Amino acid sequence: MGNVTPTGPPKHHCKDCDRWYGSEDDEYGPCQYKHLRKDKKYITYGYHECDEPEELERRRKLWESRRSGQ
Repeated sequence: MGNVTPTGPPKHHCKDCDRWYGSEDDEYGPCQYKHLRKDKKYITYGYHECDEPEELERRRKLWESRRSGQ
């Protein structure tokens, strides 16, 4: 299959998000989206892939606008 380039936005990890506030040392911390919904004490690892629809949609739109040059 040779050189295949991904066609979607790069994966979004907790450590890349401004809605996550983890510790520099252990890289664990809470997700503000989940805490606002009152999810049970949700602590995530910094390299956990995002599963929040609002954040993923916002990042997809940003990626598409940058890709189209707008």
